[in-house]
Amino acid sequence: MKRKRSIIFSACLFCSVISLFAQDVPNAVKFLPSPPQQGASVQYVNDFLQYAWGKDQRTTSRGYQAIDDLPLTATTYASAFSSIIGLEITEKSTPKLYTLFDYALRMSEMAAETPQNYYNTERPYVSFSEHTLLPTYENTYRNVGSFPCVQATVGWLSGLIMAEVVPAVQNEALARGYAFGVSAIISGYNWYTDVTAGRHMGSALLAYFHSQDSFTAMITEARNEYKSKGGAYARQTRAEEDEEEEEEEEPSGPSVVTYIQLEELPDGLLYLTGPPTHSSSIFGYDFSQHMEGKALRPYSDGKQAVEDVTYSVDNWCSIYSPLFGVTISESATPQLYELLTRVHPSANAATQSAKAGYMRLRPYVFLNETTAYPADEDELRETGSYPSGHASGSWLIAMILAEINPSSLDALFARAYQFGQGRVITGYHWQSDVDDGRLVASAVFARLHADEGFMAQLTRAKAEFNGSTRISTPEATSQSEAPVYNLQGIRVEGAPIHHGIYIQGNQKVAR
Repeated sequence: MKRKRSIIFSACLFCSVISLFAQDVPNAVKFLPSPPQQGASVQYVNDFLQYAWGKDQRTTSRGYQAIDDLPLTATTYASAFSSIIGLEITEKSTPKLYTLFDYALRMSEMAAETPQNYYNTERPYVSFSEHTLLPTYENTYRNVGSFPCVQATVGWLSGLIMAEVVPAVQNEALARGYAFGVSAIISGYNWYTDVTAGRHMGSALLAYFHSQDSFTAMITEARNEYKSKGGAYARQTRAEEDEEEEEEEEPSGPSVVTYIQLEELPDGLLYLTGPPTHSSSIFGYDFSQHMEGKALRPYSDGKQAVEDVTYSVDNWCSIYSPLFGVTISESATPQLYELLTRVHPSANAATQSAKAGYMRLRPYVFLNETTAYPADEDELRETGSYPSGHASGSWLIAMILAEINPSSLDALFARAYQFGQGRVITGYHWQSDVDDGRLVASAVFARLHADEGFMAQLTRAKAEFNGSTRISTPEATSQSEAPVYNLQGIRVEGAPIHHGIYIQGNQKVAR
């Protein structure tokens, strides 16, 4: 009987996965910058020096962990997070939880396929004709592009998912998810650039997953399974404990009632590795990006960066509306506007612990320069630079909008990425501040999805969007114009050259 139930569950999972496969997953080529060309660029030098650092770690305890982290299997990730959540995760004993890792892995591999083939970046061990930490997989990946890093994608995505399922250990789960990317560098299979892109891809995938009702159901089933199995942290969140006191206090003055209290937010001081030291190669890259940003100030990118300075929901509504497909405003989309108004303060709030803990000097302060937007210099001079609140805010808004309208995902993330880069161009943040600010946003996004108030308002916002009049028409206006995928979920460019069954739109078709 148990075997029969397992088969039924697997079949249901397969159908839901195929449903996702028959749509466009996030395409990193469209919203992330390309990897550096191998040569003399500062970004490549940083990649090389990080590779050299990783080789030095191989004989340490960190190197042994990297060996355990390398196999791209659901069991690898399930095992790594078992100790974090206080419950052994296996395919047999906890199938609902295990399925989440299997799902994250399969979809991460699918999302990586397009950029890996497009860029075909040579892996470090191939470039230098050297061996990796674990040679077992060298032949497997020798001709597979390294950008973005799949291990980093699955690791960060798994950390986000576990933070959502078990919020009580969100910081530990996020730290473990982050560590998978570091292991990929130590192993010699990936560059630092690959890993950074992989984590950002994981963020985009989580937004995409949540656009599907089937994934929300999977999360709910996993939570229930965790509680039924007596998970060590299977307790109510404070929001659930206070459900009887559901009435919220009216905000005083201009303050906004947020969904998550400050002390419940993920703490960047506990799951991020912190800003680079001034002697590190990453800081050299930070400095190079700062100089390149300054050079862009007289041009369109620089002017856009100044226009993007304002951290407010109205500014983001203006920026994202043309890409989202609907005018976002208090009058046109009141439910969505309410959602964004209550969400965006958490993105900046979640950076404050790390900002205060590290108190990294901002570029213009460190270098005693002026910025492209002098009006904020005095106010921000004594505040920490790492991680960037602006980058976090813009990325979080893009994640929420992409969940509501996944067809606009690539465009939204491309714009959110540009918004964050504007902080480098204006001189208020280093590149590493901005990169990790985006990770803070995804951590907040995951935590929000464990909050009933947020989920209720999100449901109202989705219903409002689905009943609205779009600014632009969908890309495919009929079944015959929809993209075609094979049964493995890989998009077919042009007409299929082999006879068989394919997925087009929501139907199976014979070609």
